[in-house]
Amino acid sequence: MKTRLPFIFLFIFITFLSNAQEQETTVELPLTDNCKILLSSKLDFLINGSFQDESSLRKEISRLKECGLDDFDVKFFGRMESMSAMLRKMTKEKQIEQLTFEDLFTQIEKIKATSGFTQVKKITLLSETLATRKGSLKNWSQDINLFQELGASKNVIGQVYEYLESNPNNTKTYQEILESFKK
Repeated sequence: MKTRLPFIFLFIFITFLSNAQEQETTVELPLTDNCKILLSSKLDFLINGSFQDESSLRKEISRLKECGLDDFDVKFFGRMESMSAMLRKMTKEKQIEQLTFEDLFTQIEKIKATSGFTQVKKITLLSETLATRKGSLKNWSQDINLFQELGASKNVIGQVYEYLESNPNNTKTYQEILESFKK
């Protein structure tokens, strides 16, 4: 599953970028002083050599937490594929040396405003919750709702429930349980 995530994120990101270009959304920028200072700063990391890999990109994107981005946003937009796609859009309007964090933030906010992004974020967060939660019959009434929201088949839900009934002292996460079905 992890090997498919980069491709899925790239496909979804390009779709969002296309939708964000078609919809001219007005983005209200945050009003905190620290955010305003950051937004007026140039994207120097793109030209001074500090932009080496995804970890340096995520570090720069994470600076926008000051303006309201969360950890999911940083992970989603802090990918080379995401940045490349946004840069193609932004450099149509400005030279790379003129780009500011406001340009980047505006592009991110346009994408975040799409219904597709909201849906992907919801599904990803639900998946991460299930992946790390220990399977238990005690939590089943809540957990089954998560499986259903993710679109799991009745067969998969039934298999998980049967596993939990057969293993009342289970210590595996739902991800581990599902992986054991594949073996």
